[in-house]
Amino acid sequence: MTHLLKKETPFVFFKDCIDAFETLKKKLTEASILIVHDWNLPFKLMCDASNFVIGAVLGQRKTKHFEPIHYASKTMTEVQIHYTTTEKEIMAGVYAFEKFRPYLVLSKSIVYTDHSALKYLLSKQDAKPRDSSKISSGSTSWFADFSNFHAKNFIVKGMLSQQKKKFFKDVKHYFLDDPYLFWICADQIIRRCVHGQEAFNILKACHEGPTGGHHGANLTANKVFDAGFFWPTIYKDAHDLVKSYDSFQRQGKILWDHSRLHEGIVMSKYGVTHHLSTAFHPQTSSQVEVSSQGLKHILERTVGENRASWSEKLDDDLWAFETAYKIPIGCTPYKSVSRKSCHVPIELEHKAYWAIKHVNFDLKTVGDHRKLQLNELNELHDQAYENSLIYKEKTKKIHDSKIKNRIFNVGDWVLLFNSRLKIFSGKFKTRWS
Repeated sequence: MTHLLKKETPFVFFKDCIDAFETLKKKLTEASILIVHDWNLPFKLMCDASNFVIGAVLGQRKTKHFEPIHYASKTMTEVQIHYTTTEKEIMAGVYAFEKFRPYLVLSKSIVYTDHSALKYLLSKQDAKPRDSSKISSGSTSWFADFSNFHAKNFIVKGMLSQQKKKFFKDVKHYFLDDPYLFWICADQIIRRCVHGQEAFNILKACHEGPTGGHHGANLTANKVFDAGFFWPTIYKDAHDLVKSYDSFQRQGKILWDHSRLHEGIVMSKYGVTHHLSTAFHPQTSSQVEVSSQGLKHILERTVGENRASWSEKLDDDLWAFETAYKIPIGCTPYKSVSRKSCHVPIELEHKAYWAIKHVNFDLKTVGDHRKLQLNELNELHDQAYENSLIYKEKTKKIHDSKIKNRIFNVGDWVLLFNSRLKIFSGKFKTRWS
């Protein structure tokens, strides 16, 4: 029947046409048209597009002939109808991959099309942005090459020798636990590789969830790492997420010393409240006040300025504060006490490594392991103490570098601190004379 598609061919419905029509009708009306897929065989995807409709067939070749597994079709919108033939063919391929994604993930697949649009665009230097975005759609994960290698020993063709060397150097740090891919990080923590909308949901939960606390970009990214997830652009995505929140764009109160360098004009211009701090005033300089200020900021972002409802969310915000990374000790407060990172609900929802493994119920093994954990906890406390000393020395060095050496001569007027006035009452009495 295909010869009728030729130009100026007369249509004659002879016996061969009748036999072909009956054969086609029989094939379409028989039972067992669709077959059950076999995970050990590669999938074959056939895509096509007409002027108004795109379609795809997913199948496998178990015998000599191709056998279908699933059919899919879609009517084009008014805008898509005006696409070029190349764009329609690309759209059919993208639609097929999105439709049959559960079959094609971590499986070898071969795409058949009657138009070389995909192959042409991949080698074209000045391809349209709309065409390129269809080919590199968000449905393809950044770790697809690593997954394909561990699943079927599949290597992307066309890589240079340097690219191959880097690929084999990186792939040994990943392992596949179907259907998830995990990365063994430099700190020997196993983190699950995520991408796309799932990565955004995890980042959003670590920022504004019950244990989030609306921290800055770096602390939010560290919360994601502690939860056991990873993707390459995590810090950039965290900065973009934090920048989109209105509360982070507003100026707040500033605590500083008695320097008059930027006081006055700058303060009034930006509407900033100026609070002075002194070395002997714990309400503005002690570490307790710093922690209280951090907790207060979390409550203001999560609940609001109304302090009447702060008590309802205090427990959640305390967890958010305890699970936030602290630079002076080099870890979270929870980890310094419990030796391990805190398990948060987002780990169960998005299947962190520990969440998909069974718990060990052997009491002797668990007891020995707990003793080892307690010993490691002491080491962690020592490390946190050393990090705190290093941080204090670093801040002291920065502070001392800004102090100017003064040379006093006989007859110069100076301020003298009188410590004896501490024993006398009087709030407004000055200790300097």
